[in-house]
Amino acid sequence: MKIAIAQMNSTPGALDATVSAMAAYGRRAEELGADLLVFGAPVLMGPDPMGLAANEAYLLDASRSLAALAEKLRVPALVPYTSNITGTPVYDVAYLRDGAAVPISLTSMLDAIGPGDVETVARGIRERLDADAGAEGQGQQAARLIDPAVIEVGGVDVGIALSLGDLDAFATGELEADVVCLMPVDGYDTDDEMTCLAPSVSDGCFTREAANADAWLAVAGASGAYDDMTYCGGSFVMAPWGELAAAASSFGEELLFCDIDVLSEGPLPEAVEPPAYDRATTLWRCVATSVRDQVNKRGLSGVALVADGSLASAAVAAVAVDAVGPLRVHALVHADGDALADARELVRNLRIRDVDEVSARDLEAAAEALGGDGEEGLVASLLEARLGALASAGELLALSCADKTMLAVGEGADVPAGAVRSCAFAPFGDVYRTDVAAVARMRNTVSPVIPTGCLARLRVPSGLGLEQVAQSDELRLSELDALLLLRIERGAGVGELAGSKLGEKGVSLVLGRLRALEAWRRQGPSYPVVSARSLGEAQRPVMDAWEDHVPDEAAAARLVSSVVDVIAHPRQRPSRPAAPSPSSPSAPQAPMGGMPLAFTMPPEMAKQLGPRASELMGYLKELSDGRRLRGESGRMWPGGPGGMFSDN
Repeated sequence: MKIAIAQMNSTPGALDATVSAMAAYGRRAEELGADLLVFGAPVLMGPDPMGLAANEAYLLDASRSLAALAEKLRVPALVPYTSNITGTPVYDVAYLRDGAAVPISLTSMLDAIGPGDVETVARGIRERLDADAGAEGQGQQAARLIDPAVIEVGGVDVGIALSLGDLDAFATGELEADVVCLMPVDGYDTDDEMTCLAPSVSDGCFTREAANADAWLAVAGASGAYDDMTYCGGSFVMAPWGELAAAASSFGEELLFCDIDVLSEGPLPEAVEPPAYDRATTLWRCVATSVRDQVNKRGLSGVALVADGSLASAAVAAVAVDAVGPLRVHALVHADGDALADARELVRNLRIRDVDEVSARDLEAAAEALGGDGEEGLVASLLEARLGALASAGELLALSCADKTMLAVGEGADVPAGAVRSCAFAPFGDVYRTDVAAVARMRNTVSPVIPTGCLARLRVPSGLGLEQVAQSDELRLSELDALLLLRIERGAGVGELAGSKLGEKGVSLVLGRLRALEAWRRQGPSYPVVSARSLGEAQRPVMDAWEDHVPDEAAAARLVSSVVDVIAHPRQRPSRPAAPSPSSPSAPQAPMGGMPLAFTMPPEMAKQLGPRASELMGYLKELSDGRRLRGESGRMWPGGPGGMFSDN
C-alpha cells in the first residue's frame, strides 16, 4: 500500500481555502501513485468547533466542503471532522472515495444498531454517545470517536484511531488491521512526550503499540496552532517491528509519502533515523508557533509587549521575535536602574525597531493623580492600559508576560499580578516560571539575545513564606512550582503537600492564594494549553466556600468499611409508610429504626461482589488522589524523569 500523509496548517472555518489546499495535496499524492491520503485531525474544522457544532449553517457548509473535496480528489482519503448527530458533537472521520464522503463512525453505529425508524436509530446513537461522552480529554466539548473502526482500502485492512487511547483497541487485539492510521485530536502536551509524534520514537514511544497491534502505524500529525492547542507536526510511518519507514519534519507543512509492504517481516532496507526529542526546544517552538498563528490567522499586523527587564518579559519578547520577526514587534520599555539597562539591551539584541519608553516616574505620577499614591498595582494597570491602547491602534496582539506561576499565585502579597485584562494572549500562561527560565536559557544557546540580568531576575512571588525554604531565588521558585504542579496537574491534597519544604503553614498560604485569585484569573488572558492540566481546567467555583484540609483517615476508613458491609450484606430498603389519612397530621416521618440507606441487590450478586468491594474502594481512592492519573499511558510528569524542576 502506498500511503500519503498531508501535514497541514490550516485556518478553521476558511472552508473554501482549506478545500483548495487539500485538493492540491491530493493532486501531488495522485502523481506519486498513492492508494490512500490521510489528513490531520484539525485540518477542516479545528480540534473543537465548540458552539459552532450546534450551528446548522456551519455544519451544512462543512458537509458541503467535504462533498466538494470528495469530487476533487482522485485518491481515497481520510478526513477527520466534527458532526452533530442527535445534538451531541462527536469527532468522526469521513472516508472520501468515488466522489462521495462516507462518515465511518456514524456508518458503523448504524450497522451496530440495526434497521429501524429514524427515532429508534437516533435513540440508539444517543445512548452510545451518552455512554462514552467525556471519557477522554478535559476541556474538549466534542466526544471522542465512539469506537475505533476498520475499513478496507485496496484489499488492505486500515484501522482508524483519533487518540492515543484508541490504539489500545488494536494493541490489545480487540481489532485487527494491516495498517493503523492515527490522527490525534489533541495537540502537544509537555507532560506526554508521545504528543510530539516522530521525535518521541527516539525514546521508544509507539514501538510497543505497533508490535502489539502487529500492524504498520501511519501517524498523521497537524502543524500549527488552533486556538489553545498547538500541533508539532512530526508525522511518521512505523513498521510493526518498530523501525521508521518515513518521518516528516516538526512544525512544518509537507506531504509525507511511504510505500508499505504489509507482508514484510523486516528489517527495512532503508530505515529512517528518528529525530531526537528535546523538551525545552519543543516547548519553545510550540509557544512561538502559537504566537505566530494567533497573529496570522486572526489577520493582525504584529504584537505589542512590555520589556521590563524581568525573565518573564524577556522570554516573551524573544519568543515573539522568533514567531513573527523583529519588524512586527512593538516593545514598550518600562523599568528603572539595572532592569532598564537590561530591557534596553534586550530590544537591541532582538533588533526590535519599534520601541517606546515609558518613564517609571511618569507612571507613578499618573497613579498618584488618580489617588493611588503610586502603588504598584495601579502603576501596573496603567502600563497594561497603555499597551492595550497601542495594540488596538496598530491592530496588534497584546502579549502578557504572565506565566502559570503568576496566574496561579500572583507576584506580591497584596497585589496579585497587575491588570492583565488588556493583554489578549499570554504565550507562557500554561508554563511554570521554572520552565520559562529553562527554555530561555536554551534559547540563549542558539544566540545569546537575553541578557544575563534578565535571566537572574526571576521575581519570586512574595508573601508565601518562600524566604525560609531555600537560599536562592531559583531554588525557592523550584519548590513553589513543584508544589503547584502536584496540586494542579496531579490534584494532590493538603495532606500530601504538607510534607514539602514549605510545611503546613506555607502550603496553606499557597493554596489560599491559589483560591483567592480564581475570579481574577477568569478575567485574564488566553494562552496555549501545553500541560496535562491547565489552570482553566483545574478551576473551582468562585463562590464555593469549602476549604481544603487534611482528611480524617479514620473517618474515611469507617466510610469504606460501611460501604463494603452494605455491598457484602445487603439489607432491604424499608417499605414506604402509608400516606397519612386526611384526618391525620402530615408530620415528617423519621427513618425507620435509624437504618442507613442500603443498596438492594440479590444475595447471589452480593456474594460475588463482596470480596471485591475493598479492592474497588481502594482503586477509587487512588483515582481520587491522582496516583492512577495517566498511569496506564506511561506519561511522565515534570519533576520526574525528564522533567525540568530541580530535585531540591
